[in-house]
Amino acid sequence: MKPIYSILLTFMFSISLYSQDKKEEPLRLKGVEMENDYHENITWIKSKPVSLVSKDFLVSAYDVTHIQIYFGMYMKDGKQHMTPIRLINKYRDSDWIFFDEVSYLLGSRKEVRAGQGKVFKITDKETNTEVSKGISEKSDVVTNEDAIAFIKYVLANETGLNIRYTSTRNSKYVELNVPDGTKKLQKHFKPLIEYYNLLSEKAGLNQRF
Repeated sequence: MKPIYSILLTFMFSISLYSQDKKEEPLRLKGVEMENDYHENITWIKSKPVSLVSKDFLVSAYDVTHIQIYFGMYMKDGKQHMTPIRLINKYRDSDWIFFDEVSYLLGSRKEVRAGQGKVFKITDKETNTEVSKGISEKSDVVTNEDAIAFIKYVLANETGLNIRYTSTRNSKYVELNVPDGTKKLQKHFKPLIEYYNLLSEKAGLNQRF
């Protein structure tokens, strides 16, 4: 499924979200992407993918190593539901890593050299691999405690970011120093998290991030 690109995306909620005596304007979601899966009757709301490497502005972030967060909304038994937030790590290169662990090292160069950088790790034993205009490996997981802490740290701190993709099976890894550190991640993570909390509140769910 290909994402729908748009500067302004309108998400129409089920009437169950609203009081029948009061009409509300549909929410207009800015700074995110929306994708409808009509087979599964779920709407995916995604942060814009953040390229973790320098690239030509004509190249989509989806075609290079990138990171992204997203969640879904769907109806079940006449009630609105939301999925937990998920985290995508996609690595592209000319050779395989077969990574099953991603480590995020955050901090200024001075902090990192002093051993004061913050490290968060996620594991995924089911990373998907494919060959299409190069080699790509993709992890797509529900955010656990470490992933949630990583996202919250990014939102609160504009700092340097080094990412290590590791295959724990053969002790092979590759590291990337992310241009501009967490700056772009902050920009694209923030609206997604804000909408997640807002939609949770409107749906009467206790799922604040």
